[in-house]
Amino acid sequence: MKKLHIIFIAAAGICLAACSKLQPCCYSRAMIDARMSAWYNKDACVGFPNANSTNGITVPEQPATWDYVPGVVAKGILDVWEYYQDSTWADAWYLGIAQWADSLDEAELNELVRGGILDDLNCAKVFMGLYEGAKPGGKFENAERAERYMRQMRRAAKGLEEHKAKYSLPNGGWMHKATDNPEKSYWGQMWCDGAYMGQALLAQLLCYGACEETDLGWNDVYTQFEVSWPYLWDEDKQLLYHVLFTDVHLNKNARAIYEAGHAYPCAQDSSIYRSEESWGRAAGWYILALVDAMEAYLKGLEVNGEWLEGDPLPSAQHFDEMRDYLTKLADGLVARQDKETGCWYQLLQYGPEKCATQGIDDTGSAKYTNVEAGGTQCNYLESSASCLITAALLKGTRLGLINHADAGKRGFEGIVKQFVKTTPSLSGEGWGEAFITSSCQSAGLSHDRNGTAAYYLIGKDVPIQDNTEGKVLGAFLMAAVEYERMAR
Repeated sequence: MKKLHIIFIAAAGICLAACSKLQPCCYSRAMIDARMSAWYNKDACVGFPNANSTNGITVPEQPATWDYVPGVVAKGILDVWEYYQDSTWADAWYLGIAQWADSLDEAELNELVRGGILDDLNCAKVFMGLYEGAKPGGKFENAERAERYMRQMRRAAKGLEEHKAKYSLPNGGWMHKATDNPEKSYWGQMWCDGAYMGQALLAQLLCYGACEETDLGWNDVYTQFEVSWPYLWDEDKQLLYHVLFTDVHLNKNARAIYEAGHAYPCAQDSSIYRSEESWGRAAGWYILALVDAMEAYLKGLEVNGEWLEGDPLPSAQHFDEMRDYLTKLADGLVARQDKETGCWYQLLQYGPEKCATQGIDDTGSAKYTNVEAGGTQCNYLESSASCLITAALLKGTRLGLINHADAGKRGFEGIVKQFVKTTPSLSGEGWGEAFITSSCQSAGLSHDRNGTAAYYLIGKDVPIQDNTEGKVLGAFLMAAVEYERMAR
């Protein structure tokens, strides 16, 4: 067992005592102060500068690099900062993220924020929160910084425009990850994850007026939901499948899954296939994408009445269709919420009785990192999915889009009890050590990742992380600030 695991397991006995001393407003603050400078991107411990850390860490041993995982963490931190920016104790969070972003080479960023990989584009959301602080009238008003942040938002918009032009499916949907060689990439695949990385990003960029030099508009946001929903949504199960494929023969990844019998033709169009299972985090990305995109719509309507000249807001019918998607998905997920803990499982349609054993189950993987040979891993309550779903339920309710305050509240309180392991700080304020456990490291579909239930439990890239992986840290902060808004 890793030494890190021993630390948090030993701390688990006093976790609830440490958590229970916090006021409802302090979960996000305590977690940022404890973990801003030290969290994991898969197996690498990275972080952001944080001068307000209660455990004395102000500079990370290894700074975060440009990737969607640091982007999710940074967005979570800045979401919390925006809500608490009138409090001086929150200043260090903004300044730490700004220090990190300003240290990035702008020419290198221009190469990273291009079409092809929606994950890389999504990290550009960090510039939105930073712009809020640096813009005229912002708490850290700085014209030079504000222009730099806006320039990077415009660069991200150009990247999305390039992605649309080069990596769209025949039905107009955006591929999640693609290169110019269809045989060697994830060509033809549209993932639930991409809704958060792609169209939600676009909706927010439109709100900031960052798309003026592109041909992108709200209808591009709506189209991405419109062309994915019918093929990913299962009306009987009331759940989303993880991935759709538009050509199972062109690309080796899709072809391998199809030939193994784990790609299924969709009733609406037999030339489009879907994957086999409903992965918790994928559903979390999709529902939060719906909420964020509709929030951007409402902000644009409130401020301007239209997005840009010549690019009117979508019809009320389009908005209502997206709201219908959100309502159905929220209802389906609440129906799958674990009654005892308030959390959600790695595989949404099963309980803990669903298990996989290495050497018996066919995971389609060349190696296994989750269990020993002959070992078994059963379906488990997973923290990142629980945090994303909770954030979406609470935020969607706050915006008046859905009505699931009770489920969201139960979800967050369950997350703290089930997954957050802490020790008290020496000062008596906040937490000393803090860990978020039970997060799935990664998952995707390719020639050696076949999308079966066994894959999501014992596949080669799905080990359970107990050391505060970035995807769950960012999602926890997004959920925490919504819970704290509700508690005020």
